Parts: sequence; structure tokens; C-alpha cells
Amino acid sequence: MKIDIYDIPEDGLTLDLTEEGKALEEVAGGKLDFRFASTVAAHLELSKTDGDIFVRGDVKTTLKLSCSRCLKDFDYGFSSTFTDFYSKKREAEKEKELKPEDMEVNYLEGHEIDTNELLLSQISLELPMNPLHDPECKGLCPNCGADLNLGECGCPKGGKTESKFAKLKDFKIK
Repeated sequence: MKIDIYDIPEDGLTLDLTEEGKALEEVAGGKLDFRFASTVAAHLELSKTDGDIFVRGDVKTTLKLSCSRCLKDFDYGFSSTFTDFYSKKREAEKEKELKPEDMEVNYLEGHEIDTNELLLSQISLELPMNPLHDPECKGLCPNCGADLNLGECGCPKGGKTESKFAKLKDFKIK
């Protein structure tokens, strides 16, 4: 959904949105590290002053993530509250050095805010860097790749694993 900033009344605009995950995946062009397992529900409050738009909202959905230790897919309940600030891009500000406070500002090229882009960016920013299906996940065996959550693998205990670079220690240049 696109919101024309000129349609936001002086007293603000409140929206309750429900969006299919496929629509948000299309915004990213299919280049996401996660998938949507349910619809995305959001509540947005927009206010406007002198062409600047302040957005406050919350978003809830269920995502399919891959565990960073054992690579199993799992459902991740996502809920986040956020604030965002949009400013109309002025011609004189196109080429200027950014200050730390400018990093919190989104500049509008036109006069519309795409809610799908807004929601996708908020979800992407809030995801855990290394998602785990269980904090006690044992991961995969570094030698044979067996899932250690299912039990012990057949690799010898306490033995040193051969490094990929071990053969290079005997390498000599003439």
C-alpha cells in the first residue's frame, strides 16, 4: 500500500494493515534470508509537520528462519514496535556529508511512502543475527555433519580434527 503524504491530515492518520507475506517478499525481489509463515499485521500512526512525516507503529508476524547451528527451519514469532522519520528530499541537500543524526532520517524521493517497504525494512532490522530454534541447540558435527541434537555421531572422541590447511605446513618454496 502506498500512502500519499499530501493525504495525511493535520491531526494525523492511523492505519491497521494486514498484508500477505508474498507481497513483502516481492518488494525484496526474493532475496531474503527468511520466509513469511503467516500474514503481517501492523498498526501505523502517521503525523506530518512541514513536509516531514513521523511514523510510529508495531508489526506482528510469524517467520520461517533457519537455525544458525543445525540449519533446521523453524517458526519464529516476530513482534516489534518502531518509530521512523521521513523527510522530503530538498534539492540543496542531495550532495552533502551525512552526520550521525542524519542516519535516522529516510529521505523521500517522491510524495509516497510504501508501507510494504517500511514493514519489510523494520522486520529485516529486528531479526536476530544468529537465529536458534533452541538455545541449547548442539549444532552439527564439524567432521561428519551429523545433527548432534539427535544423538552422538560416530566420530572418535577427543581426537584433533585435521585442518584443511594442515598439508601446507610442509610446503616449502624453493
